[in-house]
Amino acid sequence: MKPSQLKSAIIMLSFAAPIFTTQANSNTDTNEELRAELQQIQQRLATLETQDSESSLLSDTQFNFYGSLRPTFGLTHTNSDDVWDVGDANSRIGFATEYQLGDGLMAFAKGEFKVDIRNDGDFGDARKAYVGIEGFLGRFAIGKQAVTQEIIYDPVDIFNRSGTPIAYDSASPFRLNNLVTYRKQFGDILFSADAQFDGNKGSDGSDFFNTGLRYKTDLIYIAAAFYTKELEDGTDENTVGVTLAKNFESLYLAAAYQNIDKDIADGSTLDIVASYFINETYKIKLGISKYDDGGNNITSGNYNAYNTTFEWHKTSKFSTFIEYQKKDFEYQDTDDQIMIGMRYNFDYKF
Repeated sequence: MKPSQLKSAIIMLSFAAPIFTTQANSNTDTNEELRAELQQIQQRLATLETQDSESSLLSDTQFNFYGSLRPTFGLTHTNSDDVWDVGDANSRIGFATEYQLGDGLMAFAKGEFKVDIRNDGDFGDARKAYVGIEGFLGRFAIGKQAVTQEIIYDPVDIFNRSGTPIAYDSASPFRLNNLVTYRKQFGDILFSADAQFDGNKGSDGSDFFNTGLRYKTDLIYIAAAFYTKELEDGTDENTVGVTLAKNFESLYLAAAYQNIDKDIADGSTLDIVASYFINETYKIKLGISKYDDGGNNITSGNYNAYNTTFEWHKTSKFSTFIEYQKKDFEYQDTDDQIMIGMRYNFDYKF
């Protein structure tokens, strides 16, 4: 019998028991037995109500524990040296939880931490740590989290290494602490805005502001975003970015461009990527990036970069790859890298 059915039967019995008691003989012993039985029924009813309440509480809560371990091994060749090294492509471990508050509101929290495979395998700095609430009016969160500019870099962030997208990584932010974020979905359009408030920097208002719009369907992905941040010398950096991405069944193409305006010099980032599923197991990826910091001498980090990656996907949990990347610096030594690596993903929901 289901708990709800049993509860109904017990309730009916609890009302009927006194009637049966009156209609039965008035023997004192019999009355005491009936009172004891009635007390047991009431205790059982209270227990069932508690169990139903706990079951409802658990069903309103979702918790998942996840991670991705990404060791690499490879050779970096420059004009002056060759270096063999074990590396790490942003390994992480984390948890995420959601709780339904009722009335269309949901509370959520997330903590995600680096796993330093390159060195001792220790847990490193937090990648994300925030708490928020989501409802009809949108999603609001406080803590260390991804900035709005994620809608610009995410479509071109396809390679198996830290420091990608290649050009974007040289200039712009991924995640910030002391961040207050707001997101609101209007059908296929996402509106996003962030502001960083770090009291240690001594500014009167926000130290960083980022806002943007994204249009995403099965056919196309288009995004535009703007951010401004205060630099250490008191000047501002203002950046505008646009992204376009498109899936053609097995073929994926994406491009992201940013114009960076500084008082001293203007710069830009350009990342163009493509990936192609040869079949369900093998995938090839190609990328071209161009970074310009506005400099024109030996202190400049201007470069063109090229990446070719071949991946083997055994399952969604495990993959391995071989990659070649070249960074052709305008005023510095060229870097050539060849690297192999593995990725193991896990995600357990409770």
